[in-house]
Amino acid sequence: MSRLLLIFLFLTISCNFLTPEINFISSSDLNELEEAEYILIDVRTTDEYESGFIQNAINIDYYSEMFNSDILSFEKDSKIILYCRTNNRSAKSANLLLDNGYRDISVIEGGITSWVKSGNDVEYSIKD
Repeated sequence: MSRLLLIFLFLTISCNFLTPEINFISSSDLNELEEAEYILIDVRTTDEYESGFIQNAINIDYYSEMFNSDILSFEKDSKIILYCRTNNRSAKSANLLLDNGYRDISVIEGGITSWVKSGNDVEYSIKD
């Protein structure tokens, strides 16, 4: 009986270590990364994105009908960093990616709100 218990505990602990989790990173963590190392995705609406976004961010609107197909179009071994206004939509998006086999997923803690409060710049879309 004790062998079965040990095997069960071992398997439970092993599975927990193999299950990928969302990495929450700070604004300063993002600033330390080389841009070529990751794909930065802003999951806010187009209007929110156009009101100011982090440089080189790709906008994929969480509420878009094409959201799932767009967010799942990246290579599964890509390092993906997500953000929204605070963390709600980006955390849900990160879980979607993890559930679909992506492994290197991070979320900017506090979203663009935290990014701006930390004194970082935002870019703006240029309209024709």
